[in-house]
Formats: sequence, C-alpha cells, structure tokens
Amino acid sequence: MSQLVLSVPETVTSHYVIATSRPLDDPSTVVPWRVPEPFRAAAAEALRSPRLGVFTLGADEATWRLDDLLASDDDRRRVRESTHQVLVVHRAPTVDQPHGEQTARAVARAIADATDGVLIDPQARQVVLRDGLARTERGWFRMGDQWFGTRYGVDDTAARSAHRDDFGGTESCACLRITLLGLRRFGLPDLVIDNVACAHDLPALSLLRSLACRLLIDQWRWARLHPGKPTRPLDDHPKIDPEDFWTFWGATPFVDGHPITARLVPVSRDTLKVTPPKDYPGTRATWSREVLAPAMPPLVGCPADEDAPWPHPAQSKA
Repeated sequence: MSQLVLSVPETVTSHYVIATSRPLDDPSTVVPWRVPEPFRAAAAEALRSPRLGVFTLGADEATWRLDDLLASDDDRRRVRESTHQVLVVHRAPTVDQPHGEQTARAVARAIADATDGVLIDPQARQVVLRDGLARTERGWFRMGDQWFGTRYGVDDTAARSAHRDDFGGTESCACLRITLLGLRRFGLPDLVIDNVACAHDLPALSLLRSLACRLLIDQWRWARLHPGKPTRPLDDHPKIDPEDFWTFWGATPFVDGHPITARLVPVSRDTLKVTPPKDYPGTRATWSREVLAPAMPPLVGCPADEDAPWPHPAQSKA
C-alpha cells in the first residue's frame, strides 16, 4: 500500500446553463422569491458578491457543447431550438461546500423556472430534472440528487469477441468503460473504471458512487481541519464500506453489502482510475464477478429515507 497526494483547492468553480427562448433582462431579479427558504438568504448574498455571476448569451455566441448531454428527447429538442443561454458561474471556498454549491444550483433552478428553460449541468453532462423527488434543492445534501453524471463507453472489438458465441460472454467480456462525472466541482478528480464486463456494470457504477461519497466526506473534513493546506494524503487502496453506498443515497440499508478494497491509479490531474487491488491474483473479470458484484447492493438507486418508506431494488439495463 502507498499514498497518493490529492489537491485541495482553496476555491472551486462550477457552471450551470439554462437554455431558453424567453430570456429576461435581468435574470437575477427573479431569484430571491423562487429559491427555497434554506438557500434564500445565501442566494441573495451571493448575487451581490463576485462569487456568483449570471450572464445571458445568444445561442450562437455560446461556447458550451450541449450535443452529448444525458437528456430526454424533448429536452434535447428544446435545447436545440433555444435562442439564448443563461450562464450561472459560481466560485466559492472548498470549505463552504456543499452548501455553497447547493445555493448556486438553487439559483440556476429559479432562473430555469422563470424562463421556462432547460437547466443543464455541463460538468456532469446532463439535464437537471424539474420534476420528481429531485425537483428542488433539499435543505441537506444528498449526493444522489443528480450531482454526478455517468458516461458509458464501449470497446466494440472487445464486445464482439466476447459475445460472439454465447450470451455467457457478458460475464467475461471487458468492453465497458464507466466514468463518474461531476466531482471536479468539489475539487476532486473524476472517477473511471474500465475493462468492465457488461454483466457487472451496475456493481462497477455502485463502486464509483461509493468511492465518490468517501472521497467527498474526507475532502470536506480535511478542508475544515486543515484550512489553507493545498494537498492531502490519500491511501491508494481505500476500503469502501456498505455505509458509503447508503450515504450516497441518504437511505437506511435494506439490502446486504460487504466491504471492498479497490485501488486508485492517477490517470491525469483530473481523473483517477479504479482497479482491483495491486496484489489481487485473478483477472479483472474474476474480481468483478467474485469480489465486486457480491459486495455492492444490487440497486440502480433508491429514494432517500425522507422520500419514500418502501424503496425497491432495480435491475441493470445494460
């Protein structure tokens, strides 16, 4: 085992984009009374400071790429047909997270509501939902409330060779690459796991989410206890507990899980790769099947405890 060194930036920057055809002369004027009460005072204060900026651009002036978003067909159409983009830029100390980021997204939601626009999170590469359980910002922070986006990449060559003869090939193929996006807004690298068998995409995704939960909690604790220190040590073989998975969703465990040890390998300044432990004797497929899958609860997601009393398991669609 060894240690990595993670950056702890003094400040972090995030962006939100509202695609609309009904721009306002001053979008910030609609904010205070549309923002939920837990963030109303903080939003008003941030709008009066350099920490939060709101800018309106013509769609032809915008520089954000919005063609690869995770979004419904209707939202894609609305984005394509929009005439303007309202850009919300938030810059805040890491130690003020996550409340500062929730405040910024609450402001962006308010503007989207007022302009009948599509709210886009370009760092997670997804549209933020306006309905369902996540339609407003909670007074507490739940990591599973669309703060992270996922990207699935497929190695077609690996998929063809593994699946050519029988469906059982989905157990031993290594054709998927899964990336968890959105951690950079909190000053952390994005997470990626590759060489994933199709049959084990859900445990792999659950591992990334659990790791994100552990990394975030540790980052915020470090920032509070070591103000101004620009780096922190990180075990490159972190042990992930089932509690990390349930904390991600803000839910009480109702399916068994087991602790698991993974390895973190820096790929770039902005990305950490997740792999089996260095001393694991088997293949990646064996690790996924015999270690990862039994450890991770078989859930795509679940409501928070305060949302629904009877959450149900869901199956992977990959």
